[in-house]
Amino acid sequence: MSIPFRRHTLKNGLRLIVHEDPSTPLCACNVLYCVGSRNEHPDHTGIAHLFEHYMFCGSKHIPDYDTPLQKAGAVNNAYTSQDHTHYYIILPANNLETALWLESDRMMELAFQQIGLDTQKQVVIEEFKEVSLNRPFGDLWSVFNDFVFEKYPYKWMPIGKEISHIESVTMQDMKTFYYRFYRPDNAILVIGGNVHFEEVVPLVEKWFGEIPASGQTPSPLPEEPVQSAAQSLTVTRNAPYPMLLKGWKMPERLHPDFPAYDLLTDLYGSGQSSYLYRELVTGKQLFTDISMSVTGTAGPGILAFVGRPAEGVDLHTANDILNQCIYKDLKCRENLPHDLQKVKNKNESAVLNNEIKLDSRTSILAVEESISRIEDFENDLEAYHAVSEEQILRIAAEVLQPEKENTLYYLPEK
Repeated sequence: MSIPFRRHTLKNGLRLIVHEDPSTPLCACNVLYCVGSRNEHPDHTGIAHLFEHYMFCGSKHIPDYDTPLQKAGAVNNAYTSQDHTHYYIILPANNLETALWLESDRMMELAFQQIGLDTQKQVVIEEFKEVSLNRPFGDLWSVFNDFVFEKYPYKWMPIGKEISHIESVTMQDMKTFYYRFYRPDNAILVIGGNVHFEEVVPLVEKWFGEIPASGQTPSPLPEEPVQSAAQSLTVTRNAPYPMLLKGWKMPERLHPDFPAYDLLTDLYGSGQSSYLYRELVTGKQLFTDISMSVTGTAGPGILAFVGRPAEGVDLHTANDILNQCIYKDLKCRENLPHDLQKVKNKNESAVLNNEIKLDSRTSILAVEESISRIEDFENDLEAYHAVSEEQILRIAAEVLQPEKENTLYYLPEK
């Protein structure tokens, strides 16, 4: 199943995607900027996430962003990822122009008031403390990503590497970031719901057509070196129990083998019927919980294992037995055909369920267009169905190698 859409590109480079759905009275307006934490300097992280907050501090002609949306019966939110920053509004379809008015004005020029920056810096600093410093396991993935990646700027999470990076951001930093990345030629506008393409295009041209493009080409990102030796790291934190993380570098989301990587992690560690859960939680009772997943990023990814060992189980012992299961046991399993079909069915159900809601559909379109082009994902479901047992075994042999593993022992302080 693919989500129907039509495309129109403005002269300033803004990509418009329209998804018509006459069955709903609502409309979703998504603005995705192709900038995330991977576009930051290693010594100046967190600015993409800070800017997401700052975008709600008012634009040149509209000092209050939220009040007009409330009057229009809208809800809105935003998030920052490693690859992009995504803003979205859900509102009655007949009020679409309100959303276009607001989004175009803050794409044209922000108010750039110091009081707003100071306020949002404190908000983000408190968020950093809450989610990364004061919460158990809050820095788990920050530590892991920094450990796994050698050069690629996925080494840090969108929240940033440290508070001092946020504290040091100046208004000039914000303006430079804005005029470099928050331009129409670096943005995707997705409008979906009870709308008509022929009516949406002139509205978008009206509100966005005069906004100047940045005229800049994306800066090249460093290539991640091929890993040739296993590595491990032990950290201690104020945590209630230990955790074991393992990761293997894998290709980007658009790689043709990505569906096989995704299904491989489902076979290994997605749900109580998965292989490692049956072996190590239900069977040997070495872990109380485990999971495996892929990151699915636009750049190089991680095939990751996360496990909580059972009380009293030595973390290194648990890792040794886990390695036995990962590196040897799957390749000779007789029930692989049955299990593979099961995870394919599970994936199809998840895809179809995710496309039920309007906001999910428009979000999917925006993210896919930001990675490449939506057309490159239209046969995704068929690609998952086409994954064979031989492909699964090949992928397992290629990526799950002892010399390519990254193992993090996350221990509680004594």
